[in-house]
Amino acid sequence: MDNARTPTRIPGIGEFILPLSRNDLMLLLVGMNLIMVGLESYLAHLISGSIKPMESIPVFFGPIAGLVLFLALFVRIQRKQVTLASLLIIGVAAASVGVGILGSAFHWERDLAPVNLPGNRLRWNWLIYGPPALAPLAFAGIGLMGIIAALEDTKPESGKLTIPGLITLNTPLKQTQQLLWLVGLGLLAATVSSFMDHGRTDFENIFVWIPVVFGVFGSVVTVLMAVYEKRTSSDYFIFFWTMMLMVLVGVMGFGLHVNTDLAEGTGEVLRDRFIRGAPPLAPLLFANMGLLGIISMIGAEAIDE
Repeated sequence: MDNARTPTRIPGIGEFILPLSRNDLMLLLVGMNLIMVGLESYLAHLISGSIKPMESIPVFFGPIAGLVLFLALFVRIQRKQVTLASLLIIGVAAASVGVGILGSAFHWERDLAPVNLPGNRLRWNWLIYGPPALAPLAFAGIGLMGIIAALEDTKPESGKLTIPGLITLNTPLKQTQQLLWLVGLGLLAATVSSFMDHGRTDFENIFVWIPVVFGVFGSVVTVLMAVYEKRTSSDYFIFFWTMMLMVLVGVMGFGLHVNTDLAEGTGEVLRDRFIRGAPPLAPLLFANMGLLGIISMIGAEAIDE
């Protein structure tokens, strides 16, 4: 792993002395994400009044998985037991992928109209008023990010990723490309989810178009960065500020959602409004993807540097 006191190059931005390597920073954010998504699942599932047994899976899994990942990260950094830590991280991350896919399947089952109703089973009203079909996939995306970050890039930007002490994998994409693809797809999923969630308001407020428009922009920029293997420092400079824009969109959305959920004219916090109103944590997915995108730049190669 990288020496914490050695300046690390962030193409298009400059050199910085970072306390952790790119992968360790990514894993730290993955652990925080698991806890936050678990909390978001708790608030979302309270809409029905009580949490059913199957709905409790993401609620408990998120915080527990996040804490286990923090423990593994401690073992990885402080105890230098990289192989054990990597296996533990990959196990937790793989379980997160499973929880995400399973949750999405449950949501899709609820979102499809019954077979005995005439017409197409895939209906707009059922999709926007039913459980968010893409929301559970946040666990899957976080898990994939954790798996990639747990692998060591033994020969930088070669696609040779290693579980230390066990096996080396020859992947078709470089590690930076893999991370960029996940960030791009994550932004796309956040954008689609935002569009469908705001469909409940009939898009009456112009502010609800902000995450849609900027989300599409951020997704396109990130996917283009992932597609082109030869990226310049100028490309990374544009990408950095695009990710900063995603962070701003997420923070602004969080503020707007919280303001919407407060009791009108009083600023009083009402529990039911936070549960059944605008989900306060949902917009932060944009901020999260922006941070992940910035972390993916650390130590990346630019053809003109």
